[in-house]
Amino acid sequence: MLTGDTQLLVAGAAGANSSGPTAARQPANKRASKVPVADLMPSGAIHWGSKSGPKLIVFSDFNCSYCKRLTAELKKARMRVEERPISIFGEKSRKLAEAVICSRDPAKALHQAYSGETPKKQKSCNTSGLDANEAFARSHGFSGTPVMVRASDGAVLEGYRGAAEIRAFLSSNPKGAK
Repeated sequence: MLTGDTQLLVAGAAGANSSGPTAARQPANKRASKVPVADLMPSGAIHWGSKSGPKLIVFSDFNCSYCKRLTAELKKARMRVEERPISIFGEKSRKLAEAVICSRDPAKALHQAYSGETPKKQKSCNTSGLDANEAFARSHGFSGTPVMVRASDGAVLEGYRGAAEIRAFLSSNPKGAK
């Protein structure tokens, strides 16, 4: 069964297309071009990538093929990634996100999930960080994945991008991206 936050996120994704029965009941919030990154809960994040690279926050779904492809580009760009799972594709995505975030090594489990494996979930785990990720995504109109956010100023870039474009996005920030 979907949690309330997951149901709303999935409904918001459907509503973003303005078609189907969920569009009238659960319209997606307007997409934000900047978001308050300070509002993100630490427990919803999985950190991986280059420790010395520029930091990028990525909202993703482990069942999203573009998110999987994006991980290779983030590695090429030598990013320090703060990945925040959200359940765009419903209950199956939520269960996989829980398994990843609740594993002994979430960063390793993240890459296993993108490889099609289901990581082993710990018996007890607090998933409030996932709920917070989904509430944040919904409140800022993220109706698909991946969504990249500059950690330094909250600027949003939606969709799959190559390493060079990601680097350009980070370098276009006057405050710097580190």
